[in-house]
Amino acid sequence: MLCVDSKGLCLHSEGKVPEGCHGVVAEMATSSLALVGDGAVVTAEGAAGKVLLSRCAGATLAIFMSK
Repeated sequence: MLCVDSKGLCLHSEGKVPEGCHGVVAEMATSSLALVGDGAVVTAEGAAGKVLLSRCAGATLAIFMSK
């Protein structure tokens, strides 16, 4: 699990989080939530696993799930 602010600053991290992904998580949340609106949960899936993104009060929560 990873929690970042709108600029990608890590606020909290727990468990196995990919290195260097803080800024990417913030940018993905900004771009994807612009399409679906605030309060939504966005899922991105790839060969290594998936990530769920949600934003509340300016903080983005990312939950990483490996396959």
